[in-house]
Amino acid sequence: MDIRDDENVTVLGDPLLMRRATPSAPAHDSVDVELLFIEQRRRLVNLATAITLDRSVAEEVVQDAFAGLQHRASDVSDPVGYLHRSVVNQAISVIRRRRTVARYVAPLAPVAVNPEIDETWSAVTRLPARERAVVVLRFWLDWSEADIAASLGWPVGTVKSTLHRALKHLKKEIPQ
Repeated sequence: MDIRDDENVTVLGDPLLMRRATPSAPAHDSVDVELLFIEQRRRLVNLATAITLDRSVAEEVVQDAFAGLQHRASDVSDPVGYLHRSVVNQAISVIRRRRTVARYVAPLAPVAVNPEIDETWSAVTRLPARERAVVVLRFWLDWSEADIAASLGWPVGTVKSTLHRALKHLKKEIPQ
């Protein structure tokens, strides 16, 4: 950690992870954001990519989540949970903004590996962002409903109903 007293700035390896030191937020935090970035970045980018369907946007969402954690590091008791919640919420916000700006959805390039998987993934990509997020967390990351609820800060019932709606939509779209 590089602390420069003359500028009152703490830099943790990356200039994007800068934080102003204030009397209420000391320059030293118990959360090692740089280590978390190294350990969690890839997983979080994959999660955000699955929700936003855009890798470059996913990278930005993850950077914003880490910047938020850096800013609030002294107040966060569960930094990994904070990052998951932040990434999912920001990815959903990106979808909302994108929908407001334009109604056009770029077609996905077909993958010729397994038509059944391609058809299923294509149906998942057409789900609303919240439903897609829950489906990705439940079936791609293999999280329990309780883990999803804890990570997103939602009641378990909300996760269950959202997952139920998503599966109902998928059942309509995917022939048995």
